[in-house]
Amino acid sequence: MIEKFRSTVSFKKFIEDGDKFKKDDKINSYKISYPHFLKYFEDKANIDEHNLIIGINFVYGWMPTIFNYCSASFKDALVILNRAKQGYIPTKSELDSLKGLFNNSLVGTSKLLHFINPECFAIWDSKVYKYLTKNNANQNSISKSESYLAYLEFCKELTEKEEYKKIHSQVCNAVGYEMTKFRTAELIMFSTKNDDGNEE
Repeated sequence: MIEKFRSTVSFKKFIEDGDKFKKDDKINSYKISYPHFLKYFEDKANIDEHNLIIGINFVYGWMPTIFNYCSASFKDALVILNRAKQGYIPTKSELDSLKGLFNNSLVGTSKLLHFINPECFAIWDSKVYKYLTKNNANQNSISKSESYLAYLEFCKELTEKEEYKKIHSQVCNAVGYEMTKFRTAELIMFSTKNDDGNEE
């Protein structure tokens, strides 16, 4: 899948899209809540079941669907999430296990992982998928853990380039607070308009 991302989005295009990122002066609940969500997990040395339950429920405040637990694998999830907090990238099967607990949603899982460790995890959703593939996402395409892992690898490639430092600073300045490079990369993808002028 990463080859698809690379062929669809050249670094030149990505930088051009980042250079067009504009400040949004509208009151935005995502912008207001984002640093508070980060701080919640930043202050936790160890994630326990209480933190997990609160975290996944505030993540779903950013989603149009109602949250349901689809398994009871809390112990397994806590092992994976605490390792993710330390910088470990879950395997495909571990992501599948997390997704299985969290409403069978890879999007929700990616958001929780991002708030736990924003340096290592980027948020994954249908707009990002469309930016990277030029295809509309469906439940099957957006739910593949291997696609999310390829996305993380692609974000790493993009954000480690020297030229990205300037774009990263521009996006942080536009939003009004510091963010990780993975967050600014995702915001560029999320906010870029299609050729038809519509947001992806």
